[in-house]
Amino acid sequence: LANVIWCALNSPEPQTGANLLRNMLCVQNIVPPVHLAQKLMDLIKYGPKAEGSSVYFKDPLRTQLASSYACALVTASSHLVRKDDSAIFGPSSWDDVEVLLSQSIDQTENTISGRRLAQALQMAACGSKLLSLMLKSELLRNDFSSTSFTFDATSMKCMPTVKVFKSEGLRNVLKAVVRHTTSCLIRHSKWILDHDLNELSQIERASAECCASEAKTCLESLGSVVCYTAWLFCAEERVAIDHHSSAIIVRDEFLSELTRSIENLPEMSSRKKTTFTKKVKLHFLLSLVEEFAFPLQDAVGKMIGLEDVLDCV
Repeated sequence: LANVIWCALNSPEPQTGANLLRNMLCVQNIVPPVHLAQKLMDLIKYGPKAEGSSVYFKDPLRTQLASSYACALVTASSHLVRKDDSAIFGPSSWDDVEVLLSQSIDQTENTISGRRLAQALQMAACGSKLLSLMLKSELLRNDFSSTSFTFDATSMKCMPTVKVFKSEGLRNVLKAVVRHTTSCLIRHSKWILDHDLNELSQIERASAECCASEAKTCLESLGSVVCYTAWLFCAEERVAIDHHSSAIIVRDEFLSELTRSIENLPEMSSRKKTTFTKKVKLHFLLSLVEEFAFPLQDAVGKMIGLEDVLDCV
């Protein structure tokens, strides 16, 4: 039955399959087998593909429905588990996480505007929102005012995302998350920073508004992932969230990626470059949206010279 419903979801009319899957989950507490959960993760990572084909393509409706179902599975993990007490949905390897982190760059390669970019950013926004939700749900019962946390094997069974982060090394993961967040911000700065849509035609404006909305969602979700990763790193190091060790990692990785990414942008005058850099710094800090990470935001702000600006925001 699960395979039949999956075929219905991964079809030109996916609403039927999506409705059946949600009904099975919400009404009957039936969860998909592990192999279908991995297929669902693959669809969110790469997009759908025809049965028997190895070519992925973009389908915003299918991606949105699959993402909504995955988010419902993550939320249901608070009261449903598999027979072996493992979570019903989550990443199985670092590759799952890294693809979700990098979608806003990888999926938008050689695409600068229009419908194709809007579709790619929608896919990236679904992936980054899912990653943020997985961390938030797995850590829901923790007191974030403290960094007291135990990385024991029993807890990790129902925290697949945290387990993958821990296995990869939380210092390395924090660096990777900051790097991808900064890359997203700079690659899509046209849409995230101040962008005048009034000069565009009505058709162009519709695509541009979608691009701006999805790019901002990507940045906010990736910023949330930075917050949770920094908290986990501090918990492992047994230091507070505002400790200089995490703030230094965030600062160094952000400034390094900022310098590298700016070199790939069209040439700017010295004045424009200074203004652009200041805007990027501010938007990066504001992407650290989780309340428990405000001390980290302040610490990083001071390290990159924006302490006065943050006081005015």
